[in-house]
Amino acid sequence: MYEQIKSQVRSAIYGGDLHVGEQLPSLRQLAADLRVSLMTVTRAYNDLVAERVVINEHGRGFLVMAVDVDSARAALGGRLDAALTELAAAARGARITRAELDILLDEKWSKK
Repeated sequence: MYEQIKSQVRSAIYGGDLHVGEQLPSLRQLAADLRVSLMTVTRAYNDLVAERVVINEHGRGFLVMAVDVDSARAALGGRLDAALTELAAAARGARITRAELDILLDEKWSKK
């Protein structure tokens, strides 16, 4: 579960949904919201500190740090590659043709 928390926070930062200096939810609040242990959230946040994605400031909590554009692109590229691999396998398993997959992707793309 802590890996999911890390991944979602990292994606929000790299994707621009969370901005430099923005405060993350408190450990207790996020643990309560997600119904997970405080240690799970603490571990995820501490890993993000070690990755230099967020900083823990005494009295202020965890704040988003400035992120290198190349690092963000590489991280999002890795996530996209994994998602595309999973998508291709699922489409093959469902016997969806490439043309049908293109149509489905176009539909999803235009809904954003």
